[in-house]
Amino acid sequence: MRKTQTTALAAIVTAGLAIAPVAAASGARRDATRRARGCAHANTLIRRTSRRALQRAVVCLVNAQRRAHGLPGLGENARLNRSAQGWTDAMVTHRLFTHGADFAARITAAGFRWSDAGENIATGFNTPATVVRAWMASTGHCQNILNPDYRYVGSGVSARSIPGFSTGGGTWTQDFGLLMGQHPASGDWGPADGCPYG
Repeated sequence: MRKTQTTALAAIVTAGLAIAPVAAASGARRDATRRARGCAHANTLIRRTSRRALQRAVVCLVNAQRRAHGLPGLGENARLNRSAQGWTDAMVTHRLFTHGADFAARITAAGFRWSDAGENIATGFNTPATVVRAWMASTGHCQNILNPDYRYVGSGVSARSIPGFSTGGGTWTQDFGLLMGQHPASGDWGPADGCPYG
């Protein structure tokens, strides 16, 4: 899901998706596996390392995808991490798989003053590499990852899945943003327009 707002905070929803596990084509899987090798804990099972290590792996994998498509990487942002982790925890606790009534309000409440924001969610994935690969294979999620406007990302992760939406694996949230008054990271919409990949 993505929102854009002016300084008056008027918002427009332009995309919104949530995913459960999907299979990737073998060629796309090989490319993703090659990119994952450069990211510590990318293929580590969710219950075998710390939340912090998993968050860093997701950011590394997202930035590998952005670099592979000629876009600048995203900076990890503590406020977006707080927003994404809070939402992951809420989804798991309340057994809901949704972006909620207003994901952008959650990002604002975490202290991130945004002019552009987006969110990806997923449940049922056991490693950072599998969730990022699935997001890249889904048009709306891929477009968030490759959105040239964004400069920052935050990640949330729980080792628990959401009953009724998956039978195992973890639950993940990514929040993306551009701070109020900042210029977009790039003007190249070509990679996002080419989504999905994989």
